[in-house]
This record gives sequence, structure tokens and C-alpha cells, in this order.
Amino acid sequence: MTADPLATLTTVKVDFDYGIAWITLNRPDKRNALNTPIVRETMAAFRRANESEPVRAIVLTGAGKVYCAGQDTKYPPEPKDENGRSPTTATLMMGKGERNWVELLATSKPNLIAVNGPAVGLGVTHILAADMRIAAASATFSFPFLRLGAMPECGASGLLPRLVGFGRAMDLCMRSATIDAREAQHIGLITGIHPDEELLGAALKLAEQIAAYPAMQVKLTKRMLYASAEMNSSEDILKNENAAFLEMFKALKRTKTFE
Repeated sequence: MTADPLATLTTVKVDFDYGIAWITLNRPDKRNALNTPIVRETMAAFRRANESEPVRAIVLTGAGKVYCAGQDTKYPPEPKDENGRSPTTATLMMGKGERNWVELLATSKPNLIAVNGPAVGLGVTHILAADMRIAAASATFSFPFLRLGAMPECGASGLLPRLVGFGRAMDLCMRSATIDAREAQHIGLITGIHPDEELLGAALKLAEQIAAYPAMQVKLTKRMLYASAEMNSSEDILKNENAAFLEMFKALKRTKTFE
């Protein structure tokens, strides 16, 4: 029997409830800073949620008053692998195949990140790959990379301009800016702001709304949007839409039902 990867979680909490998978970064004493264990466990939790048939939507949030303080630079290196390299958050999140955070979220069931407090560095860039982002009123978003002699990662160079526009993305990165939730919503980084004590309730309401929609149409709509976003030709976009509709109608004809 294969061991359950969620049976021994130490840095993440996972709850499955009425079609919603709740994943919580659970290192509040370290401000939910990302190290290799928490990255592995978060990605494993997403995979399990995607494999679970009853799950229709996924919510990711943080424990405590900070969503994520970025990379845990004080975490000791792991033992070297067979290639003589120590796994890092970067190699775990920016690898190929299933070792790719951006691809994991893009191909995942609908996912929402509820930013419950400050998000810093990697704590910001990893949320850019999510389908939706909402935040608590106290949330802030920091891009300190250049000030620290680093650079934005986790797909941020492509994802951030898509969300906020090239000019604003350049401004945020060049200034090593920190912005509040109100500005984040104004530029399109997040889509909603809620009082801190109401954030999880708002996340639940949104997740339940999505979970109530027909699962096949939700899946195809997400896939269609992601594919069309990479296309420049209107002809290619229409072909992509036609293929999605054809797949939907064939499935409905097989089942002879409309969800």
C-alpha cells in the first residue's frame, strides 16, 4: 500500500469539507516562510485535492497574522541528491513536470488564495499562478528582490505583467515596492478586499459558488482561458473555443444530461 503523503504533514494543514479543499500554510512562528518541507507538503496537498473526486475548488491561506514572509533563508540545506545538489524551494517549485508550481496551479481544479496578511518576496510571487486572489484589509504585498540583491522568481516575470500590466510590473520590481491591499486591488493583483475577520468566510462563499457550478464546464472554461491567453490570433482563439464546446457537447450527449 502506498503511503499517504498527507498523513505526516508538519508544515501544512489540509481540510476537506463539502467539496472544498482548505490548505493552510502552518508555520505561524516562522511567519509561514517557505522552505523545502512546506513547499513539498503544499504541492502534495494540491495534488491530493485534484485527485479527490468530491473536491470542486481549492483555497490556500496562511495561519496566523502573516500570509507568507517569503523564503526561509535560515533553514539549513538538505542533504545532496544523487546529482550532488541540495533541493531548494526553487528546484521544487520551478522544475519540470510535476515539479512546477505554475503548471500545477494552471492545471489544477479552480483555486483561490486568501491572503490573510503580509506577503513578501516568494510569498507574493507564488500567488501569481493562482486562478484568483483575495486579501484581508491588513494584507500587504512586497517585492524586495532588487533591494536584497535578488530577482523575482516562480514565473513572476511572465505572470505579474499579465495581471497588472507591463508598466506596473516594472515599477513594482524596479522600486522593490510594498503596496497595501487597496492598491493591489486597484492594479488587478487581487480582486477583492475583506475585513480581516471576514476573509475566510468570503473565501468559503466564493469557493462554494464555484463548486456549485457544473464541474465539466468549469474545467473546460479554465482550460480554454489559459490556452487562449497564450494566443495572439483570433482564428486560433476561436478554434480553441470551438474545440472546448465540442468536447462539452460530446460529453453531454454521452451522459444525456445537463448538470
